[in-house]
Amino acid sequence: MAPFQQDEGRNRRYPVQEHMRWQRIEWRIQQIGYAVLIAIVTGGACGLFSKGFLSDRRAVAPQGDLQVEYERFARQQSDAAMTIRLRPPHSGSYRLTLSGDGVDNFQLQSIQPQPLRAESGEHSLTLWYQASNTARASIWLGGQPQSPGRYRFNVADSSGAQLQFTQWVYP
Repeated sequence: MAPFQQDEGRNRRYPVQEHMRWQRIEWRIQQIGYAVLIAIVTGGACGLFSKGFLSDRRAVAPQGDLQVEYERFARQQSDAAMTIRLRPPHSGSYRLTLSGDGVDNFQLQSIQPQPLRAESGEHSLTLWYQASNTARASIWLGGQPQSPGRYRFNVADSSGAQLQFTQWVYP
């Protein structure tokens, strides 16, 4: 080694006093920080904090007649959609009931198609529809979660099918 070269792994005093043990600890903290930042950005891009394939979920009732497509992770005051698919009766009317603490936190902006009648109760919303000759019916609900937290939803139809799911709302 030439006299003017220094070993980068050793402590030194000139031109600045360095303690390589602490320098290695700092480098390790930087590497961990970079890995955490990359994980957060990648998770966010994939839907860990809102819309994306990690957030998109489908809950299906045991009989398979009722299913809900929803976002498992939502953002406060941000648009969130829920699609409910069910097998309606061939004649008469049928109802769909959403209940749970998530109903109170979800400010409903739109319902498509519009129900014949709607009723709200304590922690519940009931929608009535006219049956048609279609094999499946789809109801789309659009709204905004109002406050952060973990919220449970229960969905039931007039045939007795029901399911439950949970939604996380971030600030």
